Amino acid sequence: MVDLFALPPAEAIEYFRQKGFAVGFDYRDVWQAQHQAAFTVAKAMQLDLLQDIRAEVDRALTEGTTLQDFQKRLVPTLQAKGWWGRQDRLDPLTGEVRDVQLGSPRRLKVIYDTNLRTAHSEGQWQRIQDRKAAFPYLQYDGGNSENPRLQHSAWDGLVLSVDDPFWQSHMPVKEWGCKCRVIPMTAGQLQRQGIEVSESPKVPSVPFVNKRTGEVQQIPKGVHPAFHYPPGGRRASLSQHLVDKVAAAPAAIARASIADLVSGPAFAEWYRKPAGSFPLAYLSGDGIKQFGAKAAVILLAEAVLMEQLVNQPTVVIEDYALVQQMLDTGTPVLQADGSLLYSMEQADGSVLMLIVERSESALMVRSLVRVIR
Repeated sequence: MVDLFALPPAEAIEYFRQKGFAVGFDYRDVWQAQHQAAFTVAKAMQLDLLQDIRAEVDRALTEGTTLQDFQKRLVPTLQAKGWWGRQDRLDPLTGEVRDVQLGSPRRLKVIYDTNLRTAHSEGQWQRIQDRKAAFPYLQYDGGNSENPRLQHSAWDGLVLSVDDPFWQSHMPVKEWGCKCRVIPMTAGQLQRQGIEVSESPKVPSVPFVNKRTGEVQQIPKGVHPAFHYPPGGRRASLSQHLVDKVAAAPAAIARASIADLVSGPAFAEWYRKPAGSFPLAYLSGDGIKQFGAKAAVILLAEAVLMEQLVNQPTVVIEDYALVQQMLDTGTPVLQADGSLLYSMEQADGSVLMLIVERSESALMVRSLVRVIR
């Protein structure tokens, strides 16, 4: 049976197109709410592969491309780039070489189905929030599959307020291949159809261990751990996740992680479409002593980058990869306002000058300037 999707409303397209890119070897490396903020395909470790796959997902979403056409267009491209079939690949987390499945018709079906369904769902959630004054209730529709999951079938017909906490954990899609949906309803519709508002279900949780990270979570029954996140997330949450992740890591791991992020596709994509703040470097030594902290991640805020792009045209993306070196090798000069000034001479005779300041809860780049002598 071929799944056909109606052409989506603008909200679904906007949701998909606001995503950044994230690279992960395992589906658990880019985890839960990160999927709302970033497009990823497990084991597609090159940005050009992600761009190729994403372009066809976008076409399927906006033009109604069928699964068969989606596969037909992508298979030759992926095969030409060597991302097809079973191959030995290095797992960057464990250092092991593993026999893994890359591209296949089955994987393309999962990519197609999951991305289209989540985009439709997130687009619908935006409309639900915009119109909840007129449609204050949602009805769970769990009867759309030939073989529905028992837990989801148990919720079929459930009617709750839009603001009921149940939807934060159970707004479809919550499983691979899940075809459940919600139907917005007015108070008048409930009255005419003789439907009463249900009691919010008390759903038990089960423990889940992410073996990639060691994190232990309590996951509501009927929800796959990969889909355990509330609706309505956007790209700014990806950068916040990165900030939280490196801030909690030991110093050596945090430094290495930030270096990989800044030199790889994650920062390049954020630089192109900034949202929130991005972890740019790791401060220690004299700088930390002067700021009065043990260790700190240096963040580059969206507003600062936008100002930099306008007012500092000679500072390019490659210069931001030098910030860590400036912090490690430079001697900070304390400014009157408490900020720190770092400088580093370049091969062309120019000088990069970096100012780092402390906000209420973080260390931030105030400016990066190239001075030409």
